[in-house]
Amino acid sequence: MSAPLDKLHDFYQPPPPAWTPQTVGWYILFAIAGLVVIWTAVPLVRGWFANRYRRAALQELALLPPSEFSALLKRTALAAWPRERVASLSGAEWLKFLNEAAGDETFHSPPADRIEEMALQSVTLSNEDEHALRGAVATWIRRHHV
Repeated sequence: MSAPLDKLHDFYQPPPPAWTPQTVGWYILFAIAGLVVIWTAVPLVRGWFANRYRRAALQELALLPPSEFSALLKRTALAAWPRERVASLSGAEWLKFLNEAAGDETFHSPPADRIEEMALQSVTLSNEDEHALRGAVATWIRRHHV
């Protein structure tokens, strides 16, 4: 004689739900989202590559003595502007160019106004002046407008 429980069978288990979208609308939504991501990412990547010279100049700034700040600024400017516009500038014209490119008057006030003098002669700066000058140069590298 068989037990009544032996005649029972397991519950029917339906197949697990599919992880793929079931309607065409989801595929359209994914395509639009992908295009938006690409549309947003392309200008960001272009800007990142276009500002490589700024990042390199800021890394170099941390290692340079103040007497070489003007040369660093000149190299940075040459990376952004045509050679004909920047290469021949010196003295007051160079300081005017730096101010115009940054949109302020940083290089008309001490100690930044002596940047050309430091490049040509040995000038000693106090720690505060060197820190202020290094900050002014870093700010110009970050914010100049091409």
